Amino acid sequence: MAQSSRVADLWRLNLAILCIALGLSSLIYTPTKFFFDLRLRMIPGTPPYTLWANPPSNLLANVYVFNTTNSERFLNGSDDFLHLQEIGPIIYKEEYTHENIKFNENSTLTYTVTRTPVYLPEKNTINLNDTIIAPNLAMLVLVAYFSSKPFLLRTIISTFMNRFKNEPFTNMTLYNYLHNASSPMLEACRPFAPSLVPTSNAGVLHQVYLRNKFNITVKIGPKYGNENFFAIDNIDGSDWLPTYSDCKPKFNHTSEPTLFPQFLTKNQTLRVWKSILCQDVGLKFAKVVKEGIYSAYHYTVPLDTFNRTIPENKDCFKGDPILPNGLSDISTCYSNYPFAASFPHFMGADSIVSARIKGLKPDIKKHGSYLTAERLSGVPLKGRAVFQVNLVFNKIYGFGEKLRRFTDLYMPISYISYEIDDWPASVTVFLYVLSILIPNSQLIMSISFLIIGLWLLYYPTRNFFKSMMVNTKRVESNRKFYEQKYPLNIKNMSYIMYFNILPPLNSTLVASLIEDRLW
Repeated sequence: MAQSSRVADLWRLNLAILCIALGLSSLIYTPTKFFFDLRLRMIPGTPPYTLWANPPSNLLANVYVFNTTNSERFLNGSDDFLHLQEIGPIIYKEEYTHENIKFNENSTLTYTVTRTPVYLPEKNTINLNDTIIAPNLAMLVLVAYFSSKPFLLRTIISTFMNRFKNEPFTNMTLYNYLHNASSPMLEACRPFAPSLVPTSNAGVLHQVYLRNKFNITVKIGPKYGNENFFAIDNIDGSDWLPTYSDCKPKFNHTSEPTLFPQFLTKNQTLRVWKSILCQDVGLKFAKVVKEGIYSAYHYTVPLDTFNRTIPENKDCFKGDPILPNGLSDISTCYSNYPFAASFPHFMGADSIVSARIKGLKPDIKKHGSYLTAERLSGVPLKGRAVFQVNLVFNKIYGFGEKLRRFTDLYMPISYISYEIDDWPASVTVFLYVLSILIPNSQLIMSISFLIIGLWLLYYPTRNFFKSMMVNTKRVESNRKFYEQKYPLNIKNMSYIMYFNILPPLNSTLVASLIEDRLW
């Protein structure tokens, strides 16, 4: 019985020490810090890694195009402007995958991201078989590109184009405009200039997603810390923005729009790279908001994002000739054709940009880009990134009177609004545990460990002192017995002292020993 009691006390003592140690250590190294450090390392098999490696398809791509309502009047000179009518949204889901995942020795992670638009018929009210009067992109892109080339080259291209009897505007279905704007003229050009004409399909979405696969290396682990968590180190082995080999704009705390830094701050600028823009865009803190049960930071993209910078020689997106404020050169991403990015409806651009375009209605509530992120994890709760692609025409000579009408025109082609849809249950549960449950319960958990540890410590401590009291009484009783039986003298004093120091082993044996010495 006594043996089993001592074993039970030993177990209680070990558990008590463990609970007290956990309670004290969790006050110093909190569970919140522990789990966020775990996420920082992106260890395979953990929820943060699994959710990233198998991403949910919750990014919607709302596509808007423009119907030209006065194409004939514009071409015959009756109107000096284009009147556009917005058509949309045409809703897609942008599916993306993370493959070929590799952990590197320098605390980085390399993976291949592939992005593909998928049409969502259940969300659309617009029929893709509806027709619009759209710019003949196959023709106009070549005109815009070769208009600045030498006279002889312009003459050859103009003669070549006249063989196909193309018109600057064409009646086509929404599907063809977005996905299948194939052109016999481009097909004929490809054998002679494959780098200039990588595809004979001038469809808007086909061009946007023509290159949809990138090898990205990002920073992870405590070496880079929370501020640089998943910041891009390089893309396709290059540490500057893709396709800008001459200017070489560097990545600066830039994220690929899947994961953002942890423990966001109000003075932090979030930079996001989107391949459609060929550049990274900064989001600045605007306000603290409450998004459901989460405390979140709201960041917005400034309206001067596509403005010229000072000095101009450090502006990699100024174009040649230099573009007005509100336009950003993205030609290097599109076979060097003169395309420029802007906000929808030229919102925030210089007035000269929209001077010859009518029907535009810029609206910050509809066309503004923003990100609302949970402040601890950096997980986006809501967000919208809206950008417009435009065709830039400079001075046009040698292509006939109709095409000369496009001189100094900035023509909107389409704009896409990327929006975050609802997260699946797996992400919602993970975010709740990481951002709400653990931070709000860590103090209670630490105190609970301490209380349990002290409670477990009580029983072995009580039993120990009880045992000490019993032993003390036993020793005192034995001492009195021997003092009465054997008078204290110098001869036996040492034996009695020795006997009282140690627990009584066997009273009969000790008594016999003393009697032998006395006799």
